Amino acid sequence: MNDGINDEARESKVTSRPGRLWWLIGAATLIVIAGVAVVIFQRPRNGGGLAGREVPSVESASGQAAGREVPTVELASSASPAPAGGKADLTLSPEMVGRIHLKFEEARHQEVANQLRTTGTVQPNAYKETRVTPLVGGRVTAVKVQLGDRVTRGQPLAVIFSQELAEAQMKYLTIIADLKYHTAQFERAQKLAGLGAISRQEFEEAEAHFNEHHAEHAAARQRLLLLGLTQSQIDAIRDASHVRSEVTVPAPSSGVITARSVNTGQVVTMSDALFSVTDLSSVWVIGNVYEKDFSIMRVGARVTVTAPAYPGRTFAGTISYIDPRVDPQSRTAQARIEVPNPGQMLRLGMFVDVSLGAPGRGGQAVVIPRSALQAVGNDQVVFVPLGPGQFQMRKVQTAEDAGEFVRVVGGVSAGEKVVTEGSFFLRAEMARSGSH
Repeated sequence: MNDGINDEARESKVTSRPGRLWWLIGAATLIVIAGVAVVIFQRPRNGGGLAGREVPSVESASGQAAGREVPTVELASSASPAPAGGKADLTLSPEMVGRIHLKFEEARHQEVANQLRTTGTVQPNAYKETRVTPLVGGRVTAVKVQLGDRVTRGQPLAVIFSQELAEAQMKYLTIIADLKYHTAQFERAQKLAGLGAISRQEFEEAEAHFNEHHAEHAAARQRLLLLGLTQSQIDAIRDASHVRSEVTVPAPSSGVITARSVNTGQVVTMSDALFSVTDLSSVWVIGNVYEKDFSIMRVGARVTVTAPAYPGRTFAGTISYIDPRVDPQSRTAQARIEVPNPGQMLRLGMFVDVSLGAPGRGGQAVVIPRSALQAVGNDQVVFVPLGPGQFQMRKVQTAEDAGEFVRVVGGVSAGEKVVTEGSFFLRAEMARSGSH
């Protein structure tokens, strides 16, 4: 009986093995089908995204027929894409953007006046600027002027104690004594030669010594003049009690002290520049001229100069020089404008506007609000929004003003938005974060 039971069990195991095998095959098939479906749904079709595209369906585990359309899926982006070619230089959080209350305005076309305008900087007339150097080295014992003082030609600027000057005067006294001796010898030789008491050769030797010491005396006197003594001061040197150890540094011309690099007690040499004296009755305005304006802003053209410091006041100037070299970045050349400066109203380093009438050159131009411009170093920049919290800093080239707007000749195009109110904050934020 036990043998019968064992035979039935073995038969049951044999008959159950095929069923289990088919069950495992079916489960594996379902797993493969599910994996294929996931791959099809995740892989873009023809290199594109899934949004708005049809994807072939596969037979699911529930036995749905193949060929049905799968509903389209829209993928949300976390950030707005920047325009083609644009790259954000500064990114701010939404909270910060909300706090600073930015305002924007589009660059647009506007009719401009028939006038060429540029900006410039007041500089001294280099031909009327004199650097003062001492005629002798030594120690400065007194400085008699300050920066900004007006001086006249010959006015004392500083006093220098010089051992070199004292030694030159002592040598001059020695030469005077030798000259007196040889002068007396020559006069005596002349008398003896007239009496025939000395030979011709002896007379000529005495004459040669006299001429030699006479030339030496003239050279010593000239050296004292070069060291800063006047003719009357040299004539006053009779003995050692009249030797001067101090020399005065005079103003070489009339003008204003625009530089001072010396203080009392300082040791100076003949190559040191102690002061700069500048005649400010006329100044130079250095501005930039664009290539297209060379035919109008030419040498000899009369221009009008205005300064924000003096509303309503104009200064007449003349273009005296245009640099033959054109800057490859800005495509401009520097122009030098000579401007009379009555009352010295134009101060060195001031920013001014230069304008020149240009009949027939009016028309449409791209303008932006003046409030959009910010200065970064020597450049003028604007901030262009690229997306939420993203801004690009653009270097722009400006020309003349047009009321509250400024004409731009490069950097932005009509229709582009620029930041107006809040642009100063963006510039400060870039400087703080070191983004540029």
